[in-house]
Amino acid sequence: MRVLLIEPPAAALGFGEMVKGEPLGLEMVAGALEEGGHEVRLLDLRTGGKGNLLRELKSFSPDACGISCSYSVGHFPVVEIAKGIKHYRKEIFVFVGGNHASMAWPDFPKEIDAVVIGEGEETGRELLDALKEGRGLKEVKGLAITGRDGKVLTAPRPLLDDLDRLPFPKRIRPKGAGYYMGFQRPLALLETSRGCPFHCSFCSVWEFFHGKYRAKSPERVLEEIFTLEEPFVLFVDDNFLLDPDRAERIALLLKENRVRKRYTFQARSDSVVRHPELIRLWKEVGLKGVFIGFEKVRDEDLKSLRKGNTVRNNDQALSFLQGLGIDVWASFIVDPDFSLEDFRLLKEYVLSRRIKTPTFSVLTPLPGTELFREMESRLITRDYRLFDIAHAVLPTRLPLSSFYEEFCSLYRLPYSKYRLIGEGFLAWLKGFPLRALLKMLRSAKRLADPSYYLEAHRGSLTPSVPSG
Repeated sequence: MRVLLIEPPAAALGFGEMVKGEPLGLEMVAGALEEGGHEVRLLDLRTGGKGNLLRELKSFSPDACGISCSYSVGHFPVVEIAKGIKHYRKEIFVFVGGNHASMAWPDFPKEIDAVVIGEGEETGRELLDALKEGRGLKEVKGLAITGRDGKVLTAPRPLLDDLDRLPFPKRIRPKGAGYYMGFQRPLALLETSRGCPFHCSFCSVWEFFHGKYRAKSPERVLEEIFTLEEPFVLFVDDNFLLDPDRAERIALLLKENRVRKRYTFQARSDSVVRHPELIRLWKEVGLKGVFIGFEKVRDEDLKSLRKGNTVRNNDQALSFLQGLGIDVWASFIVDPDFSLEDFRLLKEYVLSRRIKTPTFSVLTPLPGTELFREMESRLITRDYRLFDIAHAVLPTRLPLSSFYEEFCSLYRLPYSKYRLIGEGFLAWLKGFPLRALLKMLRSAKRLADPSYYLEAHRGSLTPSVPSG
């Protein structure tokens, strides 16, 4: 069958233009579908408008279209795309998949013929095989099928038992700025493991993977790295250092094979503190940055999120990485219940630790999380367009305008316009496209503009999500 896989346009505020990674989830599904004998095209609508979709529908004439819906904020764009496809030709089979789709499958309308629940490689291939052969879909595990009386769930699909058996992703490379993270360009994304055993209340990842952790072998990881031409690599694992022996073996293989790239991965601060020699080894083979979820600046607040970590570990990891010259992308969660004193403490923490690249998100009960189940009755909106972890969907202690003024002031601490312009100018001298650079600067400006956040609330007219 001819299958068009679609990445929807970016819908999140701010960082949508500052970080643009390849649609790795779709690329991995595409690799599995091609291995199964299907003809696959990928379309990333973040690099072009709706006209690109119409051109692909006309030129490729797909039998089926699959749309990625990993984030809640992407729900409405995905629904609009599905409706557009059905308007173009109703016989095209439309399915969606991804984290949000799996967690909120009842919210998708009738224009979407099926929702893939859980990992998509095997389910997608079996789904298309059944369509090709004219068989019913009820025997395909891991689906929510649209019927006359709503959606029907098929049997749940177990997690893949051996990630090494997965085919390589079918990677796409757009012209122009390509994929990047800040000024790291060109950038490739690489998955070496799935899942996390920790049960943070705000996180949907461990729910999606049923609290289980599985990993590809170091040899498989090296084999995939060999296929990458990009100088920058972001490992998308939820906790790259969860298995330190495996992480060490990967680094040693890179060293033995003289692979030179610049790497960034995500890790918990306690893992960094426990394995300083491992970090030094990774620094030797090209480690550039580490994403760490600091989340809070007080231990009692970390405990309330079931983080299972301490501020002391955060401080020690930060100091150690800074001493090695490794970039630290420190993320913090801002509660809607923050007072002026809470904002002051967070600002003081960021400044006193000299954190150069902090990120801030508003505590958001995402569908499928423990936090959502606890706080669903307190939501002030079910409009997924505001579920971008940048807007408050719970009542704020401060007046909303004051809350956003304080929230935006957090970004003014490290990201002054003079610093951004200076770094942008240096990147431009090194060949970073001017158009992409200007988009990033505009995104950064929006992050620190309270009126931009408030405007989104005024434009949120839908009290609930569409349901099918």
